[in-house]
Amino acid sequence: MSNSEQALTLVILAAGLGSRFGGDKQLAELGPNGETMLELSLKSAYKAGFSKAVLIIRPELAPMLDEALMGKFVDNFSVEYCVQSMDDLPTTVQGFADVAQREKPWGTAHALWSAREHVQGPMAVINADDFYGDSAFSLLAEGLSAANDDWMMVGYPINLTLSENGGVNRGLCQVVDGKLVDVAEWLEIRQDALGLTGLLNEERLVIADNAVVSMTCWGFKPDIFAVIEQEFSEFIKLHGKQPKTECYLPSVVQARIDNNSHATSTWGVKVSVAQESWYGVTYPEDVEWVKVKLQQTLTTK
Repeated sequence: MSNSEQALTLVILAAGLGSRFGGDKQLAELGPNGETMLELSLKSAYKAGFSKAVLIIRPELAPMLDEALMGKFVDNFSVEYCVQSMDDLPTTVQGFADVAQREKPWGTAHALWSAREHVQGPMAVINADDFYGDSAFSLLAEGLSAANDDWMMVGYPINLTLSENGGVNRGLCQVVDGKLVDVAEWLEIRQDALGLTGLLNEERLVIADNAVVSMTCWGFKPDIFAVIEQEFSEFIKLHGKQPKTECYLPSVVQARIDNNSHATSTWGVKVSVAQESWYGVTYPEDVEWVKVKLQQTLTTK
């Protein structure tokens, strides 16, 4: 079966703890009619042609999500849960991990790997607590339906993704000829005396104002799971005893790009830059601003 004939699945990373926000952002009612960001994304995905969603969650979120989503979707759009469990590790590296000492989940790469039994075809991967806009899902559906093995990413201009209330983490991207060359996770990005700066490998550096960032809006083919297993296994060998270190999806994508750089294959990660603004809440102080922006965006369509 070709990619164009396969059903499209939306995988939503919804297991985060929202530590800086102070609660479960997945359940925050931010839309003009009290919708959560997750509900808005599900509606956008359905309009774009996705037929299934897999929500990666902590088990205690299930009853609250049931209540929030009950009766919101048509019969030909299925929503199922996948629990991210900290002891769900590749068998070859379980001895390298100290699960009992973990203070938080293993990160976004592990979260997606947790869904490996739930997804058979091409998939989009997003965060539950971000607003991406209808056009992002249309771009994802178009790219994932192409008859090739390429992955893809919908990126956003960095200045549209910052918070006035504190630093944020972003995957900064280098794009050449429409394909992703490099993506690196920068932490605590903020405006300061030097301009826009962030932490890369614990060093604070200046960031270009026109940088494109990954907001966890990816399109993958099923081979992503094998790549995650390999890279996450290496991560566990190095960091499995540490209580907070996380394995990020951008690191896995970068490893695939690097491993393919000397190959004769034309495979790549195609990049589209979103035509709509991204909105998200990192801190409680972001809530009212995001509500206003969503009201303006969704009631003017």
